[in-house]
Amino acid sequence: MSYSIYPIKPPNCDLPVYVSGIGYEDNQPHVMRKEGFPLPHIFLCISGTGILKVNEIEYKIEKGTMFYLAPNIPHEYYGITDRWEVEWITFNGNNLGPILKELNLDCTKVIKLSSIDKMESYYKKIMISLKASDNQGRVISSGILYTMLVEFYTFLHKTMEYENSEGNRAITIMKDYIDLHYNETITLEELSDQIHATPQYLCRIFKRYLNVRPFQYIAVKRIQHAKILLSDSDLSINDIAHRVGYNDCSYFCSIFKKYEMISPSEFRGLRLR
Repeated sequence: MSYSIYPIKPPNCDLPVYVSGIGYEDNQPHVMRKEGFPLPHIFLCISGTGILKVNEIEYKIEKGTMFYLAPNIPHEYYGITDRWEVEWITFNGNNLGPILKELNLDCTKVIKLSSIDKMESYYKKIMISLKASDNQGRVISSGILYTMLVEFYTFLHKTMEYENSEGNRAITIMKDYIDLHYNETITLEELSDQIHATPQYLCRIFKRYLNVRPFQYIAVKRIQHAKILLSDSDLSINDIAHRVGYNDCSYFCSIFKKYEMISPSEFRGLRLR
């Protein structure tokens, strides 16, 4: 059965961080906030599977997944199984900004826990202290919340170290694959299969490590090879377009001009000067 305590009256003292709301959904309904939410959230998935969408990135939220939502960031989340069970906490504080910065909570964070026992224990302790409905209970819940956020940061740091290692490996594999197949049709699904990941993850790590989208990287690679052929061969522009992976010569010319600011014919003319 779903329940929540919100809003929660702040403690009668200056605390750097305190609980402003807490709740449990035995089957989380669809939520879409186009303007975001004014306070930070943390969620813990207890069972089932849901989808979180933030900044055009889609995350699968399964049992043992914990995620953080920064304030005022548009987002959407919904279940995709018959039951999606989550616990959530919103919080505020008189020193919230520096704390979020120090804990690297400046944007959406998603981590998969090896066990939910510790985080669920923190949640239950916070709920018990708040049910006391007095200032002491609110102060105690503040201390537990801070410990919970630090623990989240610790898990996040470990996850980031692993993702950095895995991300570098994945980028190397995909760059090597593109180097070999740039002159063929390459789909996101085909590329993501090389690292046994989803297309969403593929796009995310390309943006993170190379600051471009996959198709932008492929286009640049094709244009680089096209420039070599334009300079060192007498092949027609149509033939060059096909050799670097473009079946439509007009489209090839538009992409070339987008990246080089001149047309293929103008680029070829430079070698004659």
